[in-house]
Amino acid sequence: MKVWTCPNAKCAFDKGLQPGQSCPLCGEQAEELSFSEVDSLLRQKWDFKKSLDRAKRQERLLSSRKFCPKCGSTNINFLVFYRPSVWRCLDCGYEGAFIVEDSKLAEKLQEQYRKTKP
Repeated sequence: MKVWTCPNAKCAFDKGLQPGQSCPLCGEQAEELSFSEVDSLLRQKWDFKKSLDRAKRQERLLSSRKFCPKCGSTNINFLVFYRPSVWRCLDCGYEGAFIVEDSKLAEKLQEQYRKTKP
């Protein structure tokens, strides 16, 4: 027995399709595959979904990091543990309530700080 499914390994649609039907997500034409071919295709799709999940998890992790607004360093901590709104950078000595959470902005700050650093 043959199975008709989307042949695109990067498409999230993994259900069976009718012969000649196009995939509703990527638009590719369904192909007739044997069960072993479907098994390997579904494994590829599963690996692709896991890699997307890893990338999203990594992005969330990077977006939750805190950076110094003066030098862009991540080497910061609370100045006083019972007042977590005051931060101190251990690299440049910055003390204040303002903190950067955008990694792209932090990279720009690091570049500027390196240029102006004596």
